[in-house]
Amino acid sequence: MSSRARIGIVVAAVVVLVVVFIVVNGSGGNDDNKSSSANAVVTVVDAKPQGGVQKLKFTKGDTIEFTVKSDTADEIHFHGYDVHKDVAKGGQVTFSVPATIEGKFIVELEDHKTQIAEVEVDPS
Repeated sequence: MSSRARIGIVVAAVVVLVVVFIVVNGSGGNDDNKSSSANAVVTVVDAKPQGGVQKLKFTKGDTIEFTVKSDTADEIHFHGYDVHKDVAKGGQVTFSVPATIEGKFIVELEDHKTQIAEVEVDPS
């Protein structure tokens, strides 16, 4: 095989890897920590959100749904919608509420006073 053919194969492989990376990690046009998926997961390690404060985006009229997995026991408070749930150390809780209020809302570890997510609800 010629060196020109080998270079072509390497370039093709790199292109495939880049496309796979973009597909797996999103389109690249969104904020790094933004999710509009109903399966959004916020992971808490040492009382801090892994990867920083997660930005979750929903549309009014849809269902706001996300899960918090935590290695720290605390109360999770979803401000604005005023929903509270206790999470055990090493446990998880799922929030599922109708998106009836527009705006940006904080989700925090209540006892640690640490913001772990921001939920944004846009008009329909």
